[in-house]
Amino acid sequence: MRAMDAIDTIICMGLPIVDVLRVGCTAIRETTGRRSGERGNMYATTLRCVFCGTDYPLTHRGSCTLCARPGEESALHETLGVHYDLAALKRQLDREELARRPAGLWRYREVLPVVDPLFRIDLGAGSTPLVPLTRISEAVEGNRLLMKVEGSNPSGSFKDRPIGVAASVALEQGARGLACLTSGNIGSAMAAVAAKAGVSSLVLLLGAAGLADHGVSVNVEKYVQISAYGAEVVTPVGNLGQLYALADRIEVELGWSFMHNVQAYQTDGDKTTAFEICEQLGWQAPAAVFVPTGTGTNLFGLWQGFVLFKELGFIDTLPRMFAIQPIGAASLVAAWEAHQALPSVLERIEPNLAPPISHRVSGYHAYQAMQESGGGAVAVADADMLAAMRDLASYEGIYAEMASAAALAGIRRALALGLLETEEMRQVGIVGILTSHGLKNSLALATVFPLPTKVEGTWEALHSYLEVKR
Repeated sequence: MRAMDAIDTIICMGLPIVDVLRVGCTAIRETTGRRSGERGNMYATTLRCVFCGTDYPLTHRGSCTLCARPGEESALHETLGVHYDLAALKRQLDREELARRPAGLWRYREVLPVVDPLFRIDLGAGSTPLVPLTRISEAVEGNRLLMKVEGSNPSGSFKDRPIGVAASVALEQGARGLACLTSGNIGSAMAAVAAKAGVSSLVLLLGAAGLADHGVSVNVEKYVQISAYGAEVVTPVGNLGQLYALADRIEVELGWSFMHNVQAYQTDGDKTTAFEICEQLGWQAPAAVFVPTGTGTNLFGLWQGFVLFKELGFIDTLPRMFAIQPIGAASLVAAWEAHQALPSVLERIEPNLAPPISHRVSGYHAYQAMQESGGGAVAVADADMLAAMRDLASYEGIYAEMASAAALAGIRRALALGLLETEEMRQVGIVGILTSHGLKNSLALATVFPLPTKVEGTWEALHSYLEVKR
């Protein structure tokens, strides 16, 4: 049976997903409940809503109960962040201590909310390169541009950070399995963590989160990757409201943790990208950071990371944060231009080449990060992202997914709009976050590049072909 047929077979059985799992599509591998007996210091104190300021215990799941409204898109609910005991952290942690530790996600364990080391699931995430661009035209002109290559993470995207932390928290809190709703990268990261932890995982795989009920085809490369990790994969039928209700049922019926219900801890994982950038720049923050943005959680997490490092005295300045979104799926750009802190839900999104960042709405937390940092938001066209992807690959040797290359496209758009100052560009430096590897979505670009030319296997034929190409 073909891989995609296998997905359709599960849906066509006519059973609710929870029932399909219960009757045993795969054996559920439960956690053993073992703990290491060792407890690290916990510096996390509360979950706090960035919109209304309400505090919740660290075991709280889901959204702020005062700000979330029934029927709202979930991105508008993503207002919780983890708060820490800064005084205690300052006594415990300094730059010299961090510098002595092995690289990776858990290098920053005091500012991540997992107490028992046994539950710090380590795939080797983090410690991704910060690469100076040297050959693209903007760099040749003397600008200091750097790309944080998050496609170097184990599953090929930045999601290894937020999911690595959120899944570790969920398992420490007693989850027997992991589940998520995704267009791909969250599913890959979660399935990999589940495999490492030895627990079951379920991925509700969509073509694009913003087109949940439009029958958009799923990404084949990401489906194959998720399946290889051993996850149960289904393509759910229904709108986002139905699917989030299903998520709650999964948690109740199976005792599994749905990743969207531990969103605050995903944000905590995103902070580590900011930590690494500061260390890689010699304990300095860049002038500005450009982030391909869907719901806005990554942008918010990065900002929280820079703020925390400044509060700890590790850096002296903060960067401006810029969101990059595709034209036709740019709710945050529209909100920014209208000075509307709560982005409106788009009636529809236009299909584009960047499904991972194509959502009907982005969250208030991202708007707040842009506002507090003095940044902004820009929209880019498919042609802009395609040109950026090709330039990164052919001039700098970096192959990034289209949604990832939006970072460079956004920098170029900001330059054209006069949003960046000369000193920022040439002295302090600008960082783009390349969120995922190009191999994540190569099939979608098959028509962009012509098939290779057939040439006779002789020097004369090859030489003649190369002369023509010149």
